[in-house]
Parts: sequence; C-alpha cells; structure tokens
Amino acid sequence: MLVSIFNGSPRREGNTSALVQQLAAALTARGAEVEIVPLFQLNVLGCNNCGRCQHERLPRHCSIDDDMLQLYPKYLASDVCVLASPIYMWQFTPCTLAFINRLHCLAQSSDFRYNEQKGRLLAAAITMGDEKEVADYAVGGLKEFCEFYSMKYLGDVRVDHADRDQILASGSDREIGALADRIIARGQS
Repeated sequence: MLVSIFNGSPRREGNTSALVQQLAAALTARGAEVEIVPLFQLNVLGCNNCGRCQHERLPRHCSIDDDMLQLYPKYLASDVCVLASPIYMWQFTPCTLAFINRLHCLAQSSDFRYNEQKGRLLAAAITMGDEKEVADYAVGGLKEFCEFYSMKYLGDVRVDHADRDQILASGSDREIGALADRIIARGQS
C-alpha cells in the first residue's frame, strides 16, 4: 500500500516536517510504503480557472505548465494521500492550497463525465501555534472538497501549540498512531 504525504510546510526542519516524519514512521511500521513530497520547494501555481479541464479531458490533466504536472501521477498512484501543513491565519499554507485547487482538473464537475477523485482516500496532518480549533476552517473546506468529489476523508492529526522537539519525543504518538491505523485499515479494504 502506497501512502503519499504532500508536505506544504515552508520549513524543512519545522514542526510540520517533524509530524510528517513521525506519521511516516508509524505508517511504515504498519507495513505501508511511504513517499514524502515537499510542496513548498516546487513551482505549483494556483488554478487560474481557465476552464479547459472542465470542457475536455486533458492528457496532462491541467493546462498550466508547472511542477504540478509531475505531482498528478504521484497523487493518482497513491492508495492514500495525506496533506500536511501548518495552519497560518486559519488556513493551510498557500502551496498546500494551490495543490488542492489544482486537483479540480481530475473531475469534470458539472456532470461528472469523468471523476478520477471518486473513492480516493485523503487524510491530513496539521500543526499550529494555537488551539486545535484554529484548524477547523481549513479542515472543513477539505471535508467539503472530499464530499463534492465523492472521496473519503479519513481524518486528521492536529498538533496544537506545536513544538518540534515535543513531536519528535513522542508527544503526539497516540494521535499519530490512531490516524495511521485508520489509514492502513481503509487503504487495505
């Protein structure tokens, strides 16, 4: 089973990256193959709403020629995708949002003549410098995204008042393990 973790943190050694490392270790220990994909270092533009993907099925999925074109195959090959991001101003990072927006081209949304999103499994790993509820807005949008495209949202792990050393010292092991268990159970069914 392949789990791809798309990490939208701008900090390679930050809190979210520590959470990603711990989640990847938990998934690997449970038998999953894990690929971590850093988004911040890539050139992924947001959707410009040109509409081409909604009128015709494009061979490379999107008309924008940037690094997202190399991410579609990774996303589609994954049994489960995890979006990892810190919360800045009640929302995922801009590169994470651009990634999510660009997944729109995988489904023709007016009549769903095609929908490569249907049945896909998605989860989230989130850090923040505040209470866990600060992520509710971002997670709510992600859940609506999943519902619209007939995807399954497997849940999330949220680390509030995030501290890299605490995350790496097993400060969130119970929550990370619970999410890893859900991912493995749903990804194998």
